[in-house]
Amino acid sequence: HAPAHAYQINNPAKSWAIYTALDYPDKGDYYKFTVAKGDKIEIALMASESPSISGFLPSFALMVPGSSQKNSLPSYIEVPAGYGAIVVNGKEPGRASYEPFSPGWLYELADLTTNAPQDGTYYIVVYDNAQKTGNYGLPVGYIESFTPTEFIMIPYNVHTVYTWEGQNLFVTYLPLILVLAVGGITLYWRSKRGRGPRGTSKWLAALAGLAFLGTTVGIIYQMLLALGATGYTNEALFTLIFVIIGIVLGVLTLMYALREKPSLTVGRRVVLIVIALFALVGWAGLYLGTTLAILAALVPPYAAKKL
Repeated sequence: HAPAHAYQINNPAKSWAIYTALDYPDKGDYYKFTVAKGDKIEIALMASESPSISGFLPSFALMVPGSSQKNSLPSYIEVPAGYGAIVVNGKEPGRASYEPFSPGWLYELADLTTNAPQDGTYYIVVYDNAQKTGNYGLPVGYIESFTPTEFIMIPYNVHTVYTWEGQNLFVTYLPLILVLAVGGITLYWRSKRGRGPRGTSKWLAALAGLAFLGTTVGIIYQMLLALGATGYTNEALFTLIFVIIGIVLGVLTLMYALREKPSLTVGRRVVLIVIALFALVGWAGLYLGTTLAILAALVPPYAAKKL
């Protein structure tokens, strides 16, 4: 809450977003980054709720070293000595924007694109002129890139965004839990009648398939929630790609699990591992499906008992 303790943004050119909250009405949230003269600076500000309903309409200021620009800021905002401030006031967007990757919704409030006038450390401060508090997001950067770890962690991080939107964390996992529970009970009763999975591998594969379908139901649920806030948009078609991936992976895995044959051959072990890895990069199964599919590929084959 002061420039001396500002949150460090290590790579301001990389596109990423901070999902957090302005918790104190009389304090700003400070961030800092270092750039060279001429480097592009891109900043945006968004909220999880409509400002017209919540009353929370934050703004931000970019503090520039050596600048003489002194836009009006609240008295409690600290500007370091030798810095000027470019103020970007938040504006009521009217309607939420659809985020196809999550999927989710957000209210875009303000943005700034400029070039650094000189080398140095720059500061961003987020605050609310009416001294309200609430959730906000701060996207920075313009280069879309992910490390393998960042890419794989997206399904987990997406659930933190859902809570930022105001959703209950348990409810965000509920579609997966329900599909696993209902599907597991159904498979159990099928097995009592001799039509369920046979052997450890096929039971693991069956649960993996249910996990893939469970997260798919979750995506559909989140998409419908988002479209309820934004109205229909063609960007939802991109979300459907993830829906199709989850359905295909779930069906393929369940087909193996429910057939009396084929047995667990080397080729089918390879297929299960490929499905597991494809689920990992396709964000299906929330890691559980991938783990179960790999285990299904590695266990010994089922051997029917002779009477």
